Amino acid sequence: MIKIDKDVPMPARAKSARTEKYAVLRQLEVGDSFAVPIGRAALAAHARRVAKETGRKFIVRDEEGNSRVWRKA
Repeated sequence: MIKIDKDVPMPARAKSARTEKYAVLRQLEVGDSFAVPIGRAALAAHARRVAKETGRKFIVRDEEGNSRVWRKA
């Protein structure tokens, strides 16, 4: 039989300790770029999230087996 407990407070939601894979996006200045050997879709999704959080603009393009992202604004 399972015992039912009453008046036990719920703990606060723990914040994720996830590290950002491409934190360099936050360090780019306008005109800077970097290339990584991953699919464009994965990099573009990450760039969209950072753009939404920071108000910056990024462009992602395929380039000789890599994906490159530029900071536009």
